[in-house]
Amino acid sequence: MTDEIQNPQINVSKIPMGNGLGGALAALACMLIILLGLPELWYFVPVPLALGCGVALVLHFIRHKNPGELWILPAAKK
Repeated sequence: MTDEIQNPQINVSKIPMGNGLGGALAALACMLIILLGLPELWYFVPVPLALGCGVALVLHFIRHKNPGELWILPAAKK
């Protein structure tokens, strides 16, 4: 019979975090806490933030013919 040792660490993947505005605010709060605690990371924040906002804008303004239609075309037609 083996005795299993329980792991007393906090598993972040098991912490419930809502989606939508609540989840976004929680994610931003966690990011802010980490950035305030580690000032060395401040130099790496502007470029990824700008790239993320740029990708979000591009995805937001892409127009589709039909919302449910596939917009990535297959490589070869049968």
